[in-house]
Amino acid sequence: MRALKAWSGLTYREIAVRAHQNGDTLPPSTLATVLGRATLPREDVVRAFVRVCGGKDETDAWLRARSGIALAVWAPAGQGGAPGPVLDDEEGADGRHRMADAAVAAVFAAGCLTSWWCGKRLGSRVTRRAHGQGTH
Repeated sequence: MRALKAWSGLTYREIAVRAHQNGDTLPPSTLATVLGRATLPREDVVRAFVRVCGGKDETDAWLRARSGIALAVWAPAGQGGAPGPVLDDEEGADGRHRMADAAVAAVFAAGCLTSWWCGKRLGSRVTRRAHGQGTH
């Protein structure tokens, strides 16, 4: 999401104003918190953020990636318990190895998605310029 914000060139305030125009609530303080930490943001924040910075066509891909990351790290507890971290008794009582593997996979998937998305967006800009359709 940090790369998407940088690519958009928008400030926190501009993102907040545009989100409000889209009917979403995305205060600058929330953006700063979300982009400054390493935890997974809420789905509604991702949706609003991508709608402003990346476009409505990209939202589904970002939400699928977010869901995939969430599923890789969290799984339901047994017998009606609350959801929690995935545990694997073969790799330690607290499941550290499996959680670390899931975190690495999640970061890799997010990086791939960001690379693909930025390449797609930059490629479309280059194509428009090559055909005399500047981007202002």
